[in-house]
Amino acid sequence: MTWKTTNGKTQATRTQPELEVLIQGLLNPVILLDMIRHFIVFEAIKHVDAKGVISINTIKKMAAYHQYYAVNAAVLSTIRASAVNADSPSAQLALRQQGRNSQNLVNAQKEGDRKAGVVWHTQGSGKSLSMVFYTGKIVLALNNPTIVIITDRNDLDDQLFGTFTSAKQLLRQTPKQADNREELKDYLRVNSGGVVFTTIQKFQPSDGSSTYDMLSDRTNIVVIADEAHRSQYGFSAKEVDVKDSDGHVTGKRTVYSFAKYMRDALPNATYLGFTGTPIERTDVNTPAVFGNYVDIYDISQAVEDGAIVRIFYESRLAKIAISEEGRQLIQAFDEEFNEDELIETQKERSK
Repeated sequence: MTWKTTNGKTQATRTQPELEVLIQGLLNPVILLDMIRHFIVFEAIKHVDAKGVISINTIKKMAAYHQYYAVNAAVLSTIRASAVNADSPSAQLALRQQGRNSQNLVNAQKEGDRKAGVVWHTQGSGKSLSMVFYTGKIVLALNNPTIVIITDRNDLDDQLFGTFTSAKQLLRQTPKQADNREELKDYLRVNSGGVVFTTIQKFQPSDGSSTYDMLSDRTNIVVIADEAHRSQYGFSAKEVDVKDSDGHVTGKRTVYSFAKYMRDALPNATYLGFTGTPIERTDVNTPAVFGNYVDIYDISQAVEDGAIVRIFYESRLAKIAISEEGRQLIQAFDEEFNEDELIETQKERSK
């Protein structure tokens, strides 16, 4: 992929020589050393040929330009949101790489508001590896924090956990995956360190109460939400029916969303969202939950860079007709259940 920017803020013009952009951007000594140190991983890829012979190939992967600048911007925004001491070497390096104008990003929201922002990168742009690079760097910047990676599906949790596990050399530690609620609590009650994977559904009170136990009040905990446009809302109380074993309603109970329970457990954590499709509505708003956009890499830019293929939409009218057998079934149904036995709405619903 072509390196298309010298500062991470503006795209190079089409008339600007690619080699000039590469020299001023990637081959800038500060950026090049940072790239070698923090933005290269090695992944083992299993291949099975037609004869069933299995071979393992190690693939070296380096961050693309949009991943590099997004990660460094997210590191700066996390330092601002967590209100920790920004004097660490990694934090100072990130400040130099982003330039003085990056202070506008850092100060876009209040210091210490726990909202690190939203990384809006479209599908196919390498969000999983961006999370790996970010984790490897924020671990140094925040003095051994606990990183919690949140998904809302088991298959996503397994997939992301596999990506992180293959990059444990960069992370300098082996990630852990919580299999149940009790194991999650054990992982999050440690005093420092750790990369923990869990689904957000595990943040649910086991006793049916409306609050979740506080697991840690530390400030150097960072929660990374994958697919942050989902399952991260609903902080207002809801009344639900309480039913007995026979299904009869016996009362009401106040409940909240998993996102609220997660903040009960980690009240001083800093939250960063990754998504390819953020939502901005009154009741469901991704930036309102996580903070301002840290970096945007949308579909049009990804298509232009060749990261994903162009998408075409073709509108078609699906022609549906009831078969002769279907008409016979409807006639038999009408004969079996007349209007005296079923009200019309029940009849149509059953049909």
